[in-house]
Amino acid sequence: MIKFTLDGVAVERRKFTQLPSFLAARAQAALEARASTVAAQIAAAYPVVSGGLQSGVIVRSQPRKTKARVLIVHKLRRAAAYEKGTKRRTTKKGWYRGQVPRVEPGRNFIPKIMQARVDLVPRIAAIMRAEGLTVSGG
Repeated sequence: MIKFTLDGVAVERRKFTQLPSFLAARAQAALEARASTVAAQIAAAYPVVSGGLQSGVIVRSQPRKTKARVLIVHKLRRAAAYEKGTKRRTTKKGWYRGQVPRVEPGRNFIPKIMQARVDLVPRIAAIMRAEGLTVSGG
């Protein structure tokens, strides 16, 4: 009978099983940093009327064991009217209440979020490469 003993396999196996949570923790830090920057940019783009639009942009960090997750949300419902615009508004009695014009595309919430996602791809890839993983595509 032949018996092979491989030294260090247990250590490497433990590292391999802990890799998803380790990568998620590293990615979470990158996500939180980028989300804070983008939230500040979004808030700065809103007009100053009462200050509610600026203060309504919040970052919610929701890390999981093997997932990195950060949400940028607006806690005011009227932010959607600012982002998308509204039709001509009237009361039940027919009194005109105005119209909220749609903002120019460069100032919207969604384009800034989409650009932030694109900007994060190289950062996440760098984190993975630093751990010795091969990253391809995208």
